[in-house]
Amino acid sequence: MRIYWSYIKVMVLLGWMISCNKKDGPPDPCLGVHYDIQVFKTEAVGAVNNGTITVTSPLGDTLSYQLNNGAFQSSPFFSNLGAGEYSLVVKNQKGCTDTLSVTLYNYGIKYAQVKQLISGIGGAGGYCGPCHLNGGISGGKNFDTDASIVASWDRIRARVVDGNPSFMPAAPNSPLSATDKQKITDWVNAGHRITD
Repeated sequence: MRIYWSYIKVMVLLGWMISCNKKDGPPDPCLGVHYDIQVFKTEAVGAVNNGTITVTSPLGDTLSYQLNNGAFQSSPFFSNLGAGEYSLVVKNQKGCTDTLSVTLYNYGIKYAQVKQLISGIGGAGGYCGPCHLNGGISGGKNFDTDASIVASWDRIRARVVDGNPSFMPAAPNSPLSATDKQKITDWVNAGHRITD
């Protein structure tokens, strides 16, 4: 009997120790929550707060969006943004969040016009697609990044403005107008940088 009571005491003591160390409660509702946050952005132009960030994924009426510790909002669109680093947070109805860092650059007015001509961002244009955009690498040139456009300033001027060895864009597309060629010339003459 004595051994039996000692056995019970040990089991009770072990049970108490195990229950004290055990974490009880509901499972974490945010465990495994991860969003593949995708955005479309327009850079600030001319050192003015005119940049935008728009969340394109994930979207939904149960999600809210926050920029740089501001208030959460139901709209995935943020405007009147200057150049800089932004912390974008997506939150679901359970309070689960995921974060993406987004950088907006300060485009110079001349570069912004050239970028628009090349890739069509912000309106009409996109004279270089699909040959040199979205992974296209015709003639060894791709203009998906600002760095690639800036590094190819001389090739852009030679092909589009001077027609050397032939004018781009190639037929059947129309060559750029004299006004659009002048935009490229003005950017090159200003220093062919992102900030020009």
